[in-house]
Amino acid sequence: CLRVLAVLKFANYGFDIVHTHEPSGSPNGKLPYLLLPNGQAIDSDGVVAHLEKSGHKLPSDSLPNELVYCTMVERNLVPAVEYMMWVDPAGFKKIGDGRYLSGYPGLVRYVLGWFRASDVAHDVQVRQPEYGTALDGEALSENALRALDSLLILLGDREYLAGAPGLLDARVFACLNILIEAPVTSSIRTALLSPDSKYKPLVDYALRVMDKYFGDSSA
Repeated sequence: CLRVLAVLKFANYGFDIVHTHEPSGSPNGKLPYLLLPNGQAIDSDGVVAHLEKSGHKLPSDSLPNELVYCTMVERNLVPAVEYMMWVDPAGFKKIGDGRYLSGYPGLVRYVLGWFRASDVAHDVQVRQPEYGTALDGEALSENALRALDSLLILLGDREYLAGAPGLLDARVFACLNILIEAPVTSSIRTALLSPDSKYKPLVDYALRVMDKYFGDSSA
């Protein structure tokens, strides 16, 4: 959800947030989705195309190989974050179930949690078939930290990873925010948030984006 919100914010697209646990209005049956004034619903995959058609393009970037970095994030960072939220027992209890499924009755929560964990496992196997059928949280964490190493080098002294806030920044910001705020212990969070962490510039970057675009708590 935060990735889509960041894209909309980066494009200076006005919107209101309505909290719901019901995805039936979405074209692909998944949250989040964008509901236009004319009643048309756009799922998260169609948001960028809608922004371009409506004249709200994302700022032009100065990173020719942004797609390469986006692919790296999708293959290496996103799976580790989703594993922490939906597969790891402690993470699922406090984040997946505690934050995202708390509005459902007990049995429904259990079923939805099981399906979401299965989806995460499937997505990881599609992104990285070398994992095979078993999900290894340690291996996922190691790959995530290597991705963070690359992003740290890319960031350098830039304000944004891509030079201007775009799809890469939206995805990385969303992942970093989850990791920073997650009420669980994990090797990735320890590496990010230890007092002498080499990743402090990435943490500071995520906090800057949060303060600039979400600091007023209004859409």
